Amino acid sequence: MGFEGPGGLYADLASGSVPAYSFIAPNQCNDQHGRGNAGPFCNYDPNDNGTQAGLNPALMRLGDVAVRRIVTAIKDSPVWKQGQNAIVVLWDEDDYSVSPITNNVLLIVDTNYGSHGVQSGTFYTHFSLLKSIEGGLGLPCLNHACDSDVNVMSDLFGNTYPTLKSNERLHDPAEGRTIRH
Repeated sequence: MGFEGPGGLYADLASGSVPAYSFIAPNQCNDQHGRGNAGPFCNYDPNDNGTQAGLNPALMRLGDVAVRRIVTAIKDSPVWKQGQNAIVVLWDEDDYSVSPITNNVLLIVDTNYGSHGVQSGTFYTHFSLLKSIEGGLGLPCLNHACDSDVNVMSDLFGNTYPTLKSNERLHDPAEGRTIRH
């Protein structure tokens, strides 16, 4: 489903008709990756040499505009004002770091509750985000999210859901199930 028109993301947000969890991924022209056949504003980066000079500035601009438009639509939605909501923006490209820690990516968590402007000193991985989402939604762990070295991002989400240590169990009597973290 697209973002525009009836039944699109923006119409759903305006009406407040959204699920409890949504994964929103822009198309390749708006996610800063580009496409080879889409013209100068959406072309691939001219050079992948790890510097700003190698990047297509039009792609960066399109991506920035897309994120701003999506976040604004979410925050203008009636559902943003209800309950506890979070917007997570995650880049999937590295920052060209070298050893010992490579492939650092930016992650932003914006909530409609709790503290704002929090910066974490904790090392997180993609599995940390997965484990945090699973914990917030009361779901069991997938793949390596249950590994003992995976940290929950409770400091970024305002400590509003149970902060569980690795392999700790959360029992939800209403559901009659135990969730391992």
